[in-house]
Amino acid sequence: MNSSPIRMSCRLAIVLLPALLAGCASLSSSGPTAREIVHAQRDLGRFTIVEVNESVISEIEASPSTGRGRLAVLAGVGEVDRIGPGDILQVSVFEVGAALFGGRSGLSDPTAPVTGSGEQLPPVVVGRDGAITLPWVGRLQAAGLTPDELGAFLTNRYRANSENPQVMVAIRDNVSNTVVVQGEVRRPGRLPLTLARERVLDAIAIAGGAANPAADSMVRLTRGERSAEGPLSVIEPGSIDDVELLPQDRVSVALRPRTFTLLGAAGKPAEMPFEKPRVSLAEALGRGAGPREEQANPSAVFVFRYEPAELDGSPAEGAVPVAYRVNMRDPMSYFLTQRFEMRPRDVVYVANADANIPTKAIQILNLFFSPFYTARVLTR
Repeated sequence: MNSSPIRMSCRLAIVLLPALLAGCASLSSSGPTAREIVHAQRDLGRFTIVEVNESVISEIEASPSTGRGRLAVLAGVGEVDRIGPGDILQVSVFEVGAALFGGRSGLSDPTAPVTGSGEQLPPVVVGRDGAITLPWVGRLQAAGLTPDELGAFLTNRYRANSENPQVMVAIRDNVSNTVVVQGEVRRPGRLPLTLARERVLDAIAIAGGAANPAADSMVRLTRGERSAEGPLSVIEPGSIDDVELLPQDRVSVALRPRTFTLLGAAGKPAEMPFEKPRVSLAEALGRGAGPREEQANPSAVFVFRYEPAELDGSPAEGAVPVAYRVNMRDPMSYFLTQRFEMRPRDVVYVANADANIPTKAIQILNLFFSPFYTARVLTR
């Protein structure tokens, strides 16, 4: 009597076994096997499979997509002390002897001792047309001159009515010689340029620094109708990318989080942030807990990307899709994966083992038989 349930289960298993095995073909296997990927490449020819070895790694390292030199294309020569519309000027006049502005007039006693006097005129705003108006001079063009050049010009003009004038001009509020720092910085705003010749990193530092990690920050420099963009993390002080700023430049800092994607038998599919300037393939696999022993084919770890690619991983002009294949059964691959540098938008795919589907069938049969086996144990 006790063997009757077992006979029934065996008969039922024999009846259902073909259906179960057929159903396994439709079960999700987290993606194609290595054989299917190779066949797809061979039949379609739409991408290239590259076996990762020492020479391939050396080739990738020789031409890294770092983004260096991208801002350097805007480097140029210019001046930062020219007066322009909107500037507020402070004009001071110093005189000896016969004076126009206070102190000693030309009609005073000629026997009196010679004294000097100085007068600070009210601040004057440079008009839209670049001109200013001053007493005893009238309307004159100031835009395009430096403060020293304007002071020399006014000295000559006042000499006709003053015994020994000397004029000093300073830009009290600099409007025309400024840059705008905006975006993901702590204190965005307008920054006046000085003869110290501020650079891109200087402007960002004066604005309080980037609000996000430098590795995930992009800097866009706009100069007139031209603009260039590069990662903040690769701009070194005084380098070709640390461009000297010119009047009316615009520096924008944007957050561009870099991520890669783990798929297949590499644990739970996920989009992973870089979280640091550089991430190797070995580190990327480690974040996904590595290839799953019961499901993965360790000889078929693929990295899908476009070559060449833009900084954000999008295909550059003339790019072709490439699948780099790593055989993790080869001990040398563990050294190579430490040198294989991940890029934004990379897709890491660990192929399923060819025996994965039969394994799933066995698991389903175990689940099917377990109630009968449990009932048998409990009835003993």
